[in-house]
Amino acid sequence: MKCSATAGGISGALVDFGLSRLSLIHIHHAPHPAVLALSGSIARYLLYAVDFPDPNTVVAGNSEPRLAGADATIIQWATDMMIYGPWSVTNKPVVAPSGDKHDYMSWAPYEWPDCSNAKNTTELSPPDMWKTCNYVFRDGQVNPDRSTIKDSQSFSNLSDAVLYNSIAATLQNKSSSIYSQNVVNIVKAWFLDGDTGMNPNLNYAQMNRGPNGQHGEYTGILDLRGFAKIASGILLLRKNKNTDWTADLDQQMVAWCTKYIAWLQTSPTGKQAASSNNNHGTIFVNQMAALQLIVGDVASAVNLTQAYFKGIYQGQVQANGDQPMEASRSRPYHYRNFNIAGMITNARILKYADPTSTPWNMTANGATIKTAVDFLMTTDPAAKDEQDIVAEIYPNIAAVASAYGDADGKYGAFLNASGFPYADDATFLWDQPLAGGNQTSAATPAPSSSKKGGAPASRVGMLAWIGLCSSASLYVASGVIAW
Repeated sequence: MKCSATAGGISGALVDFGLSRLSLIHIHHAPHPAVLALSGSIARYLLYAVDFPDPNTVVAGNSEPRLAGADATIIQWATDMMIYGPWSVTNKPVVAPSGDKHDYMSWAPYEWPDCSNAKNTTELSPPDMWKTCNYVFRDGQVNPDRSTIKDSQSFSNLSDAVLYNSIAATLQNKSSSIYSQNVVNIVKAWFLDGDTGMNPNLNYAQMNRGPNGQHGEYTGILDLRGFAKIASGILLLRKNKNTDWTADLDQQMVAWCTKYIAWLQTSPTGKQAASSNNNHGTIFVNQMAALQLIVGDVASAVNLTQAYFKGIYQGQVQANGDQPMEASRSRPYHYRNFNIAGMITNARILKYADPTSTPWNMTANGATIKTAVDFLMTTDPAAKDEQDIVAEIYPNIAAVASAYGDADGKYGAFLNASGFPYADDATFLWDQPLAGGNQTSAATPAPSSSKKGGAPASRVGMLAWIGLCSSASLYVASGVIAW
């Protein structure tokens, strides 16, 4: 009996690091001309799986001189990403079981074929294996053939491209620019075009394969978590009265999102994701509230995020800041960070939608989001062999420092010790004030340290900085997966 467990393989330059929420890529291109006028260094591209930069914060603070590094990075990332876009759901080599190429599709990441039920005497072809063999769950072990279908990678890419091109258009301070035109092209290709657009459902997201599968799971709702970034970008273009983002285009996008909201609210998979108590429930709120902001239903976004902090959040964090449901997983450092990122995004959406709200003060068993980050800073990722993803905590630390302050300097010190050039990272634009608000350039790495809970340079060095050739896929699959 023969059965290929990795049929399809990993195509091109797509690299899979397993479970990391944070992907780091160095794109080898000359600086964009607009970048040359800015001081500061350009940071390597980082994929943050979920975030919601407050459009008001971006507009208010983008001209400060100390943010020049972040501004330059954003412009360069916005430019580089368009080499690989726009993206379309119709480009995948395998069509969903519906037979409709416009249906989004991805395969469950931790499902592996067990062909003992197939009774075959010759090697099965990949399509036969996908339908015939039973699939078994292996927590934390990513089946590399999931990269055969790149809808999830494409959506992560395009959500970042929408965000950074929208911010770049804001930095230019023009009513029309190449960056806002990029956003228009991305949105049309993925959502609105009759030939390339996506149907507003996730019926086949993180689909289980085999004779008992061929349908999506509630875990697949995570695949479109990039909507928080897309919402931020669209709100920026609206706020700036960008002429490329026309009223007609806006109405079309609102109509698409309205249909997708209805699917999330009525489908069994959407309902199951909404009722989940772990990171799935957190990220569902991110996505739904972001969609509600896009369609102009601000009141529902406020109610939903408030309900999260009064409901699901209450069972997620212990008094000491630990997260039992995420800590019990195969990669606890990753899952804790992933859920914290979702908490931060919910807080940012609520604060944007209702400026009088106080989400950062919301407690669960006396613990705030800050408590959860503080606890995680004391844990050693190497305890579960996760030292290669220590960088997942950096954006969470920066966000907490911006919300709660850094009176004793511990957050700035942690980032300095890591060697992470956070003052040149894109998030430095909206994570303000950080490190007392006086950081003006990338921090000089401190000597390597083995102190528990720190982020020594030796660990950071284990992260993969990946040079991409022009034909490579921009996305690194590590940002996709978080069950």
